[in-house]
Amino acid sequence: MERKPESHDLLVALLLVQSFMERRSEAFFQPHGLTAAQFNILNLLSDGKMDQAALVELLLVGKSSISIVLNRMVRDDLVKREEHPKDRRQVVLVLTTKGRSLWRKISPKYKAGVEKIFGVLPHSRRQPFLNDLKTLHDAFLTEGGITELGNRWHSLFPGMKGIS
Repeated sequence: MERKPESHDLLVALLLVQSFMERRSEAFFQPHGLTAAQFNILNLLSDGKMDQAALVELLLVGKSSISIVLNRMVRDDLVKREEHPKDRRQVVLVLTTKGRSLWRKISPKYKAGVEKIFGVLPHSRRQPFLNDLKTLHDAFLTEGGITELGNRWHSLFPGMKGIS
C-alpha cells in the first residue's frame, strides 16, 4: 500500500529542493565573483535607478545584511549611490558601467538555467504551485514565525491571478 505524504515529508522535500537551489546558485555565481543576493541587486537595478528603500522591499534577504552587500558592491564598482532627487535623506542606487556589463554577461545564462529547471513544470501547474507556496507563506505569517518578509509577496507578484 502506498504511503500518503505527511506534513513532515513536504517540509523535507522543500528543504531538499532549497538545498539544491542554493548549491546550484553558489556554483553559478561564484566564478563571476558574486553571490545570489548581489546578482539579485544587479537584476533589480538593470532597468534603471532605484530608491534604496524600494530595493530593500524587493530583496529576498533581511534588511540588516543589505547594507553590507551594498557596501561591497559599491567597493567593487558594481553599484553607486546617488542623492535622491526629492529627498536628501534617501539614497538612489544605480549600476555602474562595470555592474551593467557583468549583468549583461550573466543574465542570459541565468535565465536559461532557471528555465531549464523550472521549465519542467507545465504551464498548467504553475499557478496552482504558486498558490500552494502562497498558502505556506501565509501559514508562516499566521503562526507569527516570519514577519520581516511578510509583506513582500505582493511586491514580488503584483497583480498575479489567483494569488491574494
